[in-house]
Amino acid sequence: MIVVLGLGRETRAWLARREPSADTTLVLDEAADGAAEPPAGVELHRVDLDDADAVLTLVGDRTVSGVVRSPGVSPYRPGPAALVARAPCATPTGLWLAEHRPEDLVAVTGTKGKSTVAALTAHLLRAAGRRTVLAGNIGVALTTVDPDEDRDDLVVELSSYQLADLTLPRPAAVAAVTTLFVDHVPWHGSVARYHADKLRLLELAEHRAVGAQVAASGLTDRFDTVAGAPTPAVVAALGRAGLHGAHQADAAMLALHLVERRLGPAAWDLVDALATFEPLPHRLRPVATVAGRTFVDDSISTVPEATLAALATWRPRGPVTLLLGGDDRGQDVTALVDALADPGLHVALLPPFGTRVGAALAAAGTSDLAGRVRAVDDLAEAVRWADRVTPRGGAVVLSPAAPSFGAFRDFAERGDTFAALARALPEVGR
Repeated sequence: MIVVLGLGRETRAWLARREPSADTTLVLDEAADGAAEPPAGVELHRVDLDDADAVLTLVGDRTVSGVVRSPGVSPYRPGPAALVARAPCATPTGLWLAEHRPEDLVAVTGTKGKSTVAALTAHLLRAAGRRTVLAGNIGVALTTVDPDEDRDDLVVELSSYQLADLTLPRPAAVAAVTTLFVDHVPWHGSVARYHADKLRLLELAEHRAVGAQVAASGLTDRFDTVAGAPTPAVVAALGRAGLHGAHQADAAMLALHLVERRLGPAAWDLVDALATFEPLPHRLRPVATVAGRTFVDDSISTVPEATLAALATWRPRGPVTLLLGGDDRGQDVTALVDALADPGLHVALLPPFGTRVGAALAAAGTSDLAGRVRAVDDLAEAVRWADRVTPRGGAVVLSPAAPSFGAFRDFAERGDTFAALARALPEVGR
């Protein structure tokens, strides 16, 4: 019997494509009523995956030959853990990699920067005339890639959710870890396990590259290459593409190192191709200009470190109004509070994370809070307030330092909402 944990997008697609089998397929899901049903002939049970006894009761004495896990379901929860102890477990992405054993795999992960590095790597390889497929968490699901497609490179972005139980029968040609911050702790159970699940990608590769932050963190010594300091040519080319900030330049350097592993020294002849890269949505992208103020969507920034990078990019250009807050995962806000002491910043604080940041600002004795820091109820109120207080020539930056759960479906919906609110503002003199 095959047990499917979670009826998510990937597992539904896997069930739909799966060829008829003598094996029973048992789907264990805890979604509310109205969730999409699996294909006919598949046995579905709704169950609390934190209840190991309930999960094992449904399985009974039947032999479990394998567990297929939706990436959103943590294998560390009691129910999944009880099954994983009995049979091999993999996500649909892991099953695809195990079955097709790609020789051309370039795998990328990290807390932040993984989408940009993966996309830049594919862009540069294509600029060299190579047939490169970009898949994974970014764009095309890996499970939909034709394994027989005529290609030169397969660049795949992997999340920690996909890496937790990933095994590869053939090592990836090259793998990279971009950054390691504190994130997804409830899913992994601890910061240490989150970092370990990310770093295990390096164990599955022939050549291992890391970003400078990972190399300096002391969390691993399992790497062959560290992205070097950005060259002036790299910074200039990125600027022509609309990409600014040290973190973007670091991403480009890491991408160039990955391309070098595929092309050799010729990779560095591709620097000018960075100028034609299309910046990814919700990553420090200007989305509106209203009355001389630039509205910047950085909704993907769900950890404090990413927001600090956003401030480092935009604050030197002039006054900034920062829209901050969302789901509170208990992350350390010390460095963020220090940065918000800057008197040139206005800050709108969205609950519940913003509420905690506000309390930390008050406890730190930060002066002038009343005039430039405001607690708001929602994003619409934050944008209206920012419209009033941001001077001409300034920027309104949505860089929340927190996820969007509870208020929005995901960071993309949050960013799209911000852009729509900004574009709806009246174009009047300030």
